[in-house]
Amino acid sequence: MSVSVRVANRRQVRAVSLEGLSLKRLLTLLIVVTAVALFYAFASVRAQNLSFQVSRELETQRELRETGRRLRVELNILRSPERLERVGARLGLQPPEPAQKRVLK
Repeated sequence: MSVSVRVANRRQVRAVSLEGLSLKRLLTLLIVVTAVALFYAFASVRAQNLSFQVSRELETQRELRETGRRLRVELNILRSPERLERVGARLGLQPPEPAQKRVLK
């Protein structure tokens, strides 16, 4: 059994060289690569700025929650019946007489 190889059926491999590229194609390729690099740099800087803004806003949120918590505690202290009785006594107020009380339905 003999196997013969026909030369006409073989694939020919072309070597890629820059000499085959025209100046117009080379310039287009260079512009595309530059545009992609600039877009990547812009996206990277933008992501870093957004990350910084998010961390700053999270810190502001934490501070506001702490302020809200302190204000709720202060409000509860100011509304306490013992404190209101002390302030009323200092201002010369007295508890109401039973006849002065009204029951609301």
